[in-house]
Amino acid sequence: MRVAGAGDTGTVAAVLAAALDDTDIAHWLVPDRAERVEVYRRYFDLVTPWFVEHGTVHMTADGSAVAAWVRLDGRFEPEIAGYDRRLAEACGAATGRFVQLDEDMLAAHPDGLTHDYLAFLGVVPAAQNRGLGSRLLREHHRVTDADGLPAYLEATGRRNAALYARHGYADTSAFHIGDGPPLYAMLRRPPSP
Repeated sequence: MRVAGAGDTGTVAAVLAAALDDTDIAHWLVPDRAERVEVYRRYFDLVTPWFVEHGTVHMTADGSAVAAWVRLDGRFEPEIAGYDRRLAEACGAATGRFVQLDEDMLAAHPDGLTHDYLAFLGVVPAAQNRGLGSRLLREHHRVTDADGLPAYLEATGRRNAALYARHGYADTSAFHIGDGPPLYAMLRRPPSP
């Protein structure tokens, strides 16, 4: 494991685009598979640099799995220069759904709670089911536990929620993105001292 730097943003974006392409929310955001591959790559090219600069992105040494975290003192409101225009350029006809995703996720985010937010965790399809996601979670939980902080995420489906539950996350609520599939808000409290 290592922490991604500025030179890794392309690799991180590619891993996330490939890993998250086949989720229910991805199918809702961009129903056409061929279009989704392109839109997801452009979308992650847009957001990844912010996480590398302002958060912590852990990645496996071979670059097959990544986790993008950011410490928050309340709401998650990343400032990406020209975001609205660049999002429209990246997402094209799917822009409205990505805007809905942003709005609904922000509304569900825990306000007033200092915590680490796991925005994205992805493992390329060829390396899935080998425990890499769990290793990435344990890597960052060492930090949150040492700092006595909770961790928050939105699971993209029941299978992912089960993985997070095995690592101490509890469902706080399910919420829908517009008329799309549910996401599962989950919180992990630090162990008691």
